[in-house]
Amino acid sequence: MKSKFLTGFAVAAATVTGAFVHAPSASAFNWSSAWTQPTIYSKEQVGFNDAPYQQYVQQERVAIPNSGQFLLDPTKLKLKFAHNVSVSFINEGAGFRNQLAFTSIGTTNTSGLIFNDISCSGAGCVGAWGGNALKLGDTVKLGNIKGGSQLDFGLKADGFNGGTNIFGTQTSQNADGLQHVVAYAIGTRHILLGFEDLYGELGATGGKNQNSDRDFNDAVFIVDVGEKNLRVLKGEKVPEPSIVLSLLGLGAAGLVARRRQDNTAE
Repeated sequence: MKSKFLTGFAVAAATVTGAFVHAPSASAFNWSSAWTQPTIYSKEQVGFNDAPYQQYVQQERVAIPNSGQFLLDPTKLKLKFAHNVSVSFINEGAGFRNQLAFTSIGTTNTSGLIFNDISCSGAGCVGAWGGNALKLGDTVKLGNIKGGSQLDFGLKADGFNGGTNIFGTQTSQNADGLQHVVAYAIGTRHILLGFEDLYGELGATGGKNQNSDRDFNDAVFIVDVGEKNLRVLKGEKVPEPSIVLSLLGLGAAGLVARRRQDNTAE
């Protein structure tokens, strides 16, 4: 919205928009009015350090060299391994007071609100246009999500103030038919999510259009999915635990057989 954020988000989003538009058809993000704010833990309580991720919050049109970004398809955040998933607030650059929620479908079926009021003020906060509900690094635990579960995230634009536009990862299901979230693999276990909260094409006005800047920085989060899951999402091959145990078992059996042969020879 009003803020200044890593332009790489917007550039990458523009580059791969076609890929998202042609993603498999799916339902729009389903929001429940019954959801309530879960416990928010400070970064000190969970041992999360937001500082390395604040480098992504800077002036527009300034590229970050060697940022290690790996673009992911946000419609395909499927976990292969069970993990205690958590979501941490990095920053927000919105005049709106947005809300964030999630769903998990598959082996683990659950859903809920993550942040009821995405607003912060003070040192380090990009936006300072109302509200101070969150501090940098504040974290919500989603619980143990089993392998075989599909994660999804949705943003209700200005939901805290009664806004009704809900933007999810399924581009074709958004009210304006546009992409509103980008996802990057960062580090060894984290996904960086950036949302755009304004309706319409870049700079479009009139009707429902809100003169969007399409900068995907209105709500920025880190999702901890674990090292093995992130490797799979990046296309790397990670062996199943059962296969690793089987190989270890075969190795141990071979070692015992070898010792027996040596003893017999002696």
